[in-house]
Amino acid sequence: MFQQLKGHGVNIATLALIAAGLFYAVFVLYVSHHKPETWRYLLLGIIAICFFACVFNYRRLLKISEAPISTIAAAAQGYVELYGVAKTEKPITTPYQNIPCVWYRSSVYANRESQDENLDRFNIMPLEYLESKTTFTLDDGTAQCTVDPKGAEVVYFEASTWRKNDHRYVEEFLPADKSIYVIGQLDTRKDVYDEVSFNRDLSATLADWKTRPQQLLNRYDKNRDGEIDVQEWELARQDAIKQVKAEHAMQANLSTESGSNFTIAKPGNQALFLISAKAPQQLRNDYKTWVLVYLGLLSLLLIFYLKAT
Repeated sequence: MFQQLKGHGVNIATLALIAAGLFYAVFVLYVSHHKPETWRYLLLGIIAICFFACVFNYRRLLKISEAPISTIAAAAQGYVELYGVAKTEKPITTPYQNIPCVWYRSSVYANRESQDENLDRFNIMPLEYLESKTTFTLDDGTAQCTVDPKGAEVVYFEASTWRKNDHRYVEEFLPADKSIYVIGQLDTRKDVYDEVSFNRDLSATLADWKTRPQQLLNRYDKNRDGEIDVQEWELARQDAIKQVKAEHAMQANLSTESGSNFTIAKPGNQALFLISAKAPQQLRNDYKTWVLVYLGLLSLLLIFYLKAT
């Protein structure tokens, strides 16, 4: 459950719920004629929300602190955190302002005047949402790896908001050549072991062997009848599979020093996948601050509840 939630959204929603709950609890206690127990249940609900938010931020703090810090050149495959410069040969641009970047998220909202006098004057209706899926490169000075941003929680570098023709535009982006922090699953690039490329190479190897029939007979004509039967061809095929596997493994290791055959992407176990324009220490400080804020609120709410009951 915790892995599916976004840090910024959780904290904003929690503060909004706490404020609304406290306001309603005061209303119930001093204005309405509800039973005295009602505000106590409300207060317990607020305490539960506050506790949830505290645990959420503490888990994020632990996750960022526990992941092994590594350089790309020395990183072992698995769950790691990396810090380097975002690069790309051909920068993409944001859809509306054409700002060069390696990643963007853009939204358009329509401001529609409300017909209900009891509601706000304007209702905001989402019209369009765009998020880039293009991979880019992370360079930490020791090597490079590919970053696949699909499914990541992104702490953007900058957000731009403006209004035009009763529409509100929001663009968030990560510019190229700026430092970013990434925590996720580092693995050998999928295209190295991808089934399509493997089968293609296997077919090419077998086709090449067929162009040298005498060598095939020398190696696989076990019964010496001058032909390759089905069983003998299967032996040849198994040897070809072993050869192609060895070639792919060697290809994966050839670029270990440059890191070019590695990709950091969303973990398969739904663990945190974060791309942040904030440095690791700054993120840790942010989560520590939120934990302290919620602990303080929890203490005050519990003291108030105990005294009131």
